[in-house]
Amino acid sequence: MKKFFILTAIACLFAVCTLQAQEAKAQPSQENDYEFFSLTVCPGVSTAPDSVDVYGFRIGAPVAFGNDSFVAGIELSILAGMSNEVYGLQAAPIFVSADHVEGIQFSVVNIVKKIYGLQLGVVNIAEDVSFQIGLINYIENSALPVFPVINVRF
Repeated sequence: MKKFFILTAIACLFAVCTLQAQEAKAQPSQENDYEFFSLTVCPGVSTAPDSVDVYGFRIGAPVAFGNDSFVAGIELSILAGMSNEVYGLQAAPIFVSADHVEGIQFSVVNIVKKIYGLQLGVVNIAEDVSFQIGLINYIENSALPVFPVINVRF
């Protein structure tokens, strides 16, 4: 019963974070500042990660995010990582998502539009370019979209 309440609380947190992230995307973008270290909590709680590029480490406690910014280095999170662009490593225990990655995505579920590097997880989903190692690998614009263990599209 205790596990049920914990899983329900995590699901509610993700639902709130996703809704707040959608509202944050509606704001106009501006030229970004940069930092070596960024600590994020949940989209909508602080809008600083949306306007600060990170050259170093972005840590998510519990969720790492950045709608109009990028990470050049490492993005680690307790639950999920959701930055738009990552140049380096993006890792979390539950899932990670990005529009563009040059490097490695490592999680149970990895979601990306284009990755020049490696997706390593149980479920890997990409729209276009990807190299995937996992149980279920899906590349939308590939001649062979779904394939177990390894899937590639250059």
